[in-house]
Amino acid sequence: MIKTAVIGASGYIGSHLLRKYREQYPDCVGTSFSNNTNELIHFDIRNPNIGHLKLEETGHQAVIITSAKPNISYCENKSQQAFEVNVEGTFNLIRKLSRTSLKIIFLSTDYVFDGIKGNFGDNHPTAPTTVYGKHKKLVEDEIKSLTDNFLVLRLSKIYGLKKGDKTILDEAANLLTQEKQVLAASDQYFCPTYIEDLVNSIINIQELDLRGYMNLCSPEVWSRYEMHKKTAKLMSKDANLVTKINLYDIVEMKGRPLKTSMICNRLIGETDCRFISFNDAIEKVADNYRKNSQ
Repeated sequence: MIKTAVIGASGYIGSHLLRKYREQYPDCVGTSFSNNTNELIHFDIRNPNIGHLKLEETGHQAVIITSAKPNISYCENKSQQAFEVNVEGTFNLIRKLSRTSLKIIFLSTDYVFDGIKGNFGDNHPTAPTTVYGKHKKLVEDEIKSLTDNFLVLRLSKIYGLKKGDKTILDEAANLLTQEKQVLAASDQYFCPTYIEDLVNSIINIQELDLRGYMNLCSPEVWSRYEMHKKTAKLMSKDANLVTKINLYDIVEMKGRPLKTSMICNRLIGETDCRFISFNDAIEKVADNYRKNSQ
């Protein structure tokens, strides 16, 4: 395992990555802007002072940037504040890291694609339709001019299997348990990816010292409607609780990409990464709530 610092370790992905790295390197650096704990170092990416992190001095070989303002609506409504974090701050951090021996891993998104046809390959032209996607594209385009010691990983929707983690499957199962309606778009498709598979894949990719641009997600393509209907069935809940909609029926969703499924040619050809069956994942989350009702 490569000793890696996690910038943005209080977030969902960052916290899982840091936990894994610290299994082998207990002193791996993890930073946070808002979550002040003894386990994390305060770090403002808008003014990225990497000197006090002492990364090279403590044997770190890589830095993974998970810090971002990822909320799509926030980016649309407070674009300047989001830009300061997602673009300006990230640029400044990458510039400073490029002067060190540390490999830079930047987590991007399937939202850099236009979402028209789906099945986007690693080298497909990026054409984002959202402010968040445009921010990620700016960093993707700029990083190669700052350093050649980098890796850009484009992720899809990430989920967990723990009850109460409030990721996509858990949220729906929780609503169904309460006999509440679940609005589910049937026209939005993506590649939901289990958090532990993501973490293990990143570590695998690091150990192979891969660089450049890669899509990283499960190969399965699902819509919200398909996954939530399956969840209701496994929980023996009324299927009518899952209401089929088009994504743009929700006003604030207009303009978001509909088909962001990705083909991971580099991942398939250059690694041995494996992913849990999404049917098995739905079964596990449904079981979390079935047990509670018995």
